Amino acid sequence: MKRTSPLLTLFAVICMIACAEKKNEIKITGELGDPKPVYLINSKLLAEGEFADGTITFRLDTVNTAIAMISYSANGDHPLCPVIIDGTPIEITVKGEKAEVTKGSDQNKKLSEAYERVVVAKSQMNQFLEDYNKAHKECEGMLPDDVMEGFQKRYDAIEEDIAAAQRQAILENADNMVPIYFLRTTGANLGVEFVDNFMKDYKYKDSEMLDHVRTLLGGERNKQPGAMVVDFVGKDLNDQECHLTDFVGKGKYVLVDFWASWCGPCRAEMPNVKACYEKYHDKGFDIVGISFDNNKEAWEKGVKDLGITWPQISDLKGWQCAASDLYNIKSIPATILYDPDGKVIETNLRGEQLDKVLAKYLDK
Repeated sequence: MKRTSPLLTLFAVICMIACAEKKNEIKITGELGDPKPVYLINSKLLAEGEFADGTITFRLDTVNTAIAMISYSANGDHPLCPVIIDGTPIEITVKGEKAEVTKGSDQNKKLSEAYERVVVAKSQMNQFLEDYNKAHKECEGMLPDDVMEGFQKRYDAIEEDIAAAQRQAILENADNMVPIYFLRTTGANLGVEFVDNFMKDYKYKDSEMLDHVRTLLGGERNKQPGAMVVDFVGKDLNDQECHLTDFVGKGKYVLVDFWASWCGPCRAEMPNVKACYEKYHDKGFDIVGISFDNNKEAWEKGVKDLGITWPQISDLKGWQCAASDLYNIKSIPATILYDPDGKVIETNLRGEQLDKVLAKYLDK
């Protein structure tokens, strides 16, 4: 189950850096539709434009440079385009589902162009989902392996096209703030190595706007194959403090399972996890659950209802769980498989793939 977060994480929220005092004006014209667009500056401020004579105008007094998203909806689920608030007047022309910066700083125009290229790449996913849902319905939810494999390859190809467009946008704009938008909204999907290499010489590499990206990269590094286990501290169901390192790196293969009692996909996957535990436990396999619950009673009930018998750890902070940043876990279920020495083998194993990987190491 994906983490539910507002536009703040996906599109707009890019903190701020100080600059000279300035007044920012943004005008939007064209096919505005209904409802009218809104403008998000950051997590604490949502500004709605003034509509008059076919034009929406935002007038903002600020002493900061920021990146935000123009959207048709207050929660940002119908975005038009991102903008860089940098003290220069901005004009945006809307035509249908597209929005173009027709007046503004050079970096705003470059951001507009790059964003549109990414939107085009992402549009392939709409047809993919339509085709997949149709096939899924025709097969009554039981797609043949060869058909499923074909869809997986197609999905991977589209994802790579999207990532390629994002990487291109970043590399072409190393002298301005455009990359900050894509780094903030795309993050580790671009690959740890790519982002690390780019950040080394990026003009704004030390900006606080990229603090989130640095945290995200740290979490991704902790999941790379060969990485040593990084400790997580929480409490078990008996309110006793325990460490992940109490279980990982102690001579057994250990699957760390990130889940929550409220997560439907987690509960659906649990019978498969249990089957693997029962099949391989006596051969040197253990599981540790890290729960993203925030209610102990619900956590306890989930463990009981699902028949979970392996150790559990949680700090009962929900999506604010320390493990979220520590391992960059932004959707659950998620897993990390460690070898007997506490090194990462693979991540996000589930279904038949989990059994296959375990068999490789334990069916000897």
